[in-house]
Amino acid sequence: MIKIFIEGKENSVPESSFLCAILSHIGVPSDRYDIVHTGGFTNLVDSDKMPNVEIMRANSDEEGINLVIFDSDTKANNGGFEDRRDYLIKRRNEHGLDFELFLWPDNASDGDVEMLMESIARKDLYPEFFECFSKYEHCMSQRKNGSGAPFYRTPNRKGKLHTYFNALPISNRKKSKFGSGQWLWSDPLIWNLDSDALKPVKDFLSKYLLNG
Repeated sequence: MIKIFIEGKENSVPESSFLCAILSHIGVPSDRYDIVHTGGFTNLVDSDKMPNVEIMRANSDEEGINLVIFDSDTKANNGGFEDRRDYLIKRRNEHGLDFELFLWPDNASDGDVEMLMESIARKDLYPEFFECFSKYEHCMSQRKNGSGAPFYRTPNRKGKLHTYFNALPISNRKKSKFGSGQWLWSDPLIWNLDSDALKPVKDFLSKYLLNG
């Protein structure tokens, strides 16, 4: 079995459905893999006795393949591609684990899965939304509090994606699905799963799930 370890806590998180949509798009059947939700990158390898470590070891013992797909994050939240990669590889070696690593968004840059999600939104169909949202963010950031920090809270990238989806001229049926946690990744009027931005993760997944 191929086990894919991600940071989300449960199946309902967007990262999980996003990954499943990519796998389906490149022709990987759902019975080819199992997604393991770690609840954060430190929950995977911070202790030799962590449950996720035991799952990984058991899968290796059965000649399965372990894939770890986490966020690179940024320096602002104690991450960054090189630091996060080095940290996870160090822990992998310390615990004698066997896994292949991919870091969102492209296994080379700082960032997160939401950055990749935003990059495949249909900006070509809805350019006004992104232009207006950028102006909104800029305008709101102008006011500062007494210490010089931003006065208003603007949505993070995930909040921006929520706003994007809710602003779209789509049916109430589709919007109700989004309200129940379905992001409709395979809908070509909302997302572009053929985007070049997905090539790094598709190549990584194909190597182990299509060519293995």
